[in-house]
Amino acid sequence: MTAGEAVTVRAKSRMSLHRSDILRTVAPLLGLAFGWWFAAIPRSPLVTLCTIFYALVQITLVFARRRRRTTAFTSARPTTAWIAAGVDLLFSIFLLTQANTLGQTVYPLYFLLILRALTNYQRLPMAMVLPFLFGPLYMYAASLAPALPTNTARIAQSEWLLLGISLGIGVVAIWANSLQQRANVALRHELRAERMGREARIGDLERSANDLRARMRQLHALEEGLRVITSTLSLDDVLNQIVDSTVQMLGAARVHGIALSLQQDDGYEHRMFMIESAKGDAWADSLTRRAITQTVPIIITNTAHDAELAATMPAEMAAVLCVPLFVGDGPAQGALTVVSNTSSAYSSSDARHLTALSMQAGIAINNAELHSRIRQQQQLLEAVLRDINDGLVVLNAEAQVVVTNAFGQALLEDDIYGEPLTQQLAALAEAIRDTENPTLMSELHFGQDDEEMGQFYQAYASLVRYNESEEPLVAIVLHDVTEQKVEEKSRSDFISMVAHELRNPLNSLNGFIKIVLRGQAGALTSLQSEFLTIADSQVELLKSRISEFLEYNRIEAGRLVLDPKWNDLALLVAGTATRLSLQANQNGLELVNEVDSQLPECIFDSERIGQVLNNLIENAIKATPPGGTITLRSELKANEVWLRVCDTGVGIPKEEQGKIFQRFYRAHNRASSKGNHLGLGLTICQQIVVGHNGRIWVESEEGQGSRFSFALPLTPREVTVNQ
Repeated sequence: MTAGEAVTVRAKSRMSLHRSDILRTVAPLLGLAFGWWFAAIPRSPLVTLCTIFYALVQITLVFARRRRRTTAFTSARPTTAWIAAGVDLLFSIFLLTQANTLGQTVYPLYFLLILRALTNYQRLPMAMVLPFLFGPLYMYAASLAPALPTNTARIAQSEWLLLGISLGIGVVAIWANSLQQRANVALRHELRAERMGREARIGDLERSANDLRARMRQLHALEEGLRVITSTLSLDDVLNQIVDSTVQMLGAARVHGIALSLQQDDGYEHRMFMIESAKGDAWADSLTRRAITQTVPIIITNTAHDAELAATMPAEMAAVLCVPLFVGDGPAQGALTVVSNTSSAYSSSDARHLTALSMQAGIAINNAELHSRIRQQQQLLEAVLRDINDGLVVLNAEAQVVVTNAFGQALLEDDIYGEPLTQQLAALAEAIRDTENPTLMSELHFGQDDEEMGQFYQAYASLVRYNESEEPLVAIVLHDVTEQKVEEKSRSDFISMVAHELRNPLNSLNGFIKIVLRGQAGALTSLQSEFLTIADSQVELLKSRISEFLEYNRIEAGRLVLDPKWNDLALLVAGTATRLSLQANQNGLELVNEVDSQLPECIFDSERIGQVLNNLIENAIKATPPGGTITLRSELKANEVWLRVCDTGVGIPKEEQGKIFQRFYRAHNRASSKGNHLGLGLTICQQIVVGHNGRIWVESEEGQGSRFSFALPLTPREVTVNQ
């Protein structure tokens, strides 16, 4: 905007704001000037009265127009304008009838008509006709009247002046009317252009509204489809709902076939809907492979222009929209394809909507598959819990039963064993929580006074961590081993009976052989003495085997009796080493005792620990070739004392080191060294050490020797005294 335009706009604005004030100021001045002029000119009384009456009527009409604008008076404003024009017409006719007497008086009255016509021009442009016609009519009326006696030339000049003013007003009115007509024409053109523009905009808005309604229908169908898809967990229902939602979203008129493809192993499984499969599903394979590779929607406006689809696609199908299908995490695992028999049936907007549907469809398919797998696993778990012959009881941190199967529930509800079983299970759960081991095995026994055996259960406890924020559960499996215990007792009784039945004849045989060897039954030849010596050694070996059987039998039957007392471990080791040194020397070995003589006193059964030492040293003698060394060592730990038996023998393979403490197990290289054995010695040693709350283990390398160690706990004397 230029400076001149700014000044003009400000001036117009100021004029419009102060127009009422200007009119209020000018109107009294004009009235005063008109009154002075009218009073200065001679006039007749009739003209004066009519003029006053005319002024009063116009003032009344002015007040009528200026009353408060209500609904009732708004329609009356044009009527007052016509009434004012009628009053002006009557006043003009009156003036024309007085043309022979007015003279100079006609000018102020004519000026009054001009002002009246100008004030009504906006509301009634026809009001300008009165001052325009008044001049010629006045001259015509004056020409009919008799000539005035005085100053005829001046009167003629006045009449011509009046005529000129009238004609000028007419010219001005015509010019103003033409301008108004031009403005009206321009305004009509502008209105027509505005109307056409508005119609165009209305058309655009209607088209946009139609598109928006279509999009809203698509979004509504999409939302409804997604709601239904995600609300079901059946795979077949999900797939059927995907098809229905696709048709509702895109419209049945544009969907003439749907293919839902999922990757299976090296190929694809297709589910066709509304499509004749006369040409097979090669086209679906091609589109699915493209969608998975490109991972973006594929829009084909005309399948005839696609070389790969032209030969495999049904002839009636012209347009294709294919979007990748993401099932779970990772890359696309399928595709959702819609086809139409109309070319260019699908747009990028349809691709976006179908992609949104396919994303939710993939989630729903994944959920349905997960639900199916979970359901299968649940059925499998229920079948396992129902059909296994063992009892299962799961306890929480408060020792309350969380899960159990039918067998475990029956045990817990048993009138005789239920309460003791619950107590022992709670104690077992507390024990495994206090240890660092994830599993714990224990044997539970329930019996009455009148029962010989009772019930035996092997309990396997395991920690179950299902939630990091909560204490783990304890799952306990109860296996009924009562029959095994009965068989073991029968076997143990049989072994004891056989061992005792064999020991008595062997003792007698051994005694007689020794008598004969001492010569009490007569002199013996050297050959006889040699044979009897061999027989005596074999009888001693057989007696030791029978003793091992009896010892093992007592341990297995739970009849291992320990008599722990305060004893000197170093003294026990020294005595055992001295006693076995001769045997080691006879085998060409050196037995070295490096045990610290200042070892603290321990609580243990000296006879049983001596049995362990004796067994370990004898095994080392058997496993070490002549020229080797057997060394006894000790170590003090924080709360334990360790004793080690180290040899330079054949060693134990790593794959056998975890088996040598099993009953009846014999290491092959040891067995081939110096005689056979039953494989019970180390088992008995382990049971004795474990009975002392200790532990035993082996460290060995094949060909480099072995080191057997066992640890006994150290107990301060103050603790035992207080107890």
